[in-house]
Amino acid sequence: MSKIILDPTGSYPPKNHYIVISTEVEWLKYFTLEHEYYLIKGKGLCNWTEEWLRVWNRLDLIIDQKPLQNEENNYIDNIDVNSQENEKINNCFNDTVIVNCVVKCEGQKPGELTITIHNYDNITLSNLSLTINELPNFENIKLGDFTMSPHDKIIHQMTIYEYPQLPPDKNSLTIYLSGKLNFNFDQEKLGESKLDSESYLTIKQIYNSGFQGDLDDF
Repeated sequence: MSKIILDPTGSYPPKNHYIVISTEVEWLKYFTLEHEYYLIKGKGLCNWTEEWLRVWNRLDLIIDQKPLQNEENNYIDNIDVNSQENEKINNCFNDTVIVNCVVKCEGQKPGELTITIHNYDNITLSNLSLTINELPNFENIKLGDFTMSPHDKIIHQMTIYEYPQLPPDKNSLTIYLSGKLNFNFDQEKLGESKLDSESYLTIKQIYNSGFQGDLDDF
């Protein structure tokens, strides 16, 4: 049975018999659960691996998970009145700036990410960037050089080139997504809104016979 160590800090010293995975390409190529020890490095890959194992009811394979202690300590040490005020500002946009993300992947083809944003607020949004926690290395990705007027709606599409492939005995997989949209408003003030509860990623396998299975919801 494989044993997995999650190291979001990237500071855990690997041993000689570990399969070390620190990029999306390495994850796709080497994370087969055929080896005894795996060391997953980086916050994004650790989040994705944990979610993948949860879907397959294999969380018991995780034998160690390194906390982001330095990051947490720095955050606590740097708390001040301004950061608390920013948190209040950020939280208020979850109900007025609605962000929905849907990722659809089939076979070996690149995946399609559709981002739908409704700005129900009376502010103009600019410098939009997106973070999706379940996608490796998808953090603060700039969406383009455009602005959103009050009460406006946009649909923005992106291509996802790398994503995990399904095991042979599974036709499809659905994973619900979390993350946030960051933006500027009112002369460079910072705001954010979380992804809505209907954001998800689907992976669908296409067989050589041409048969295409239905989605299984998790």
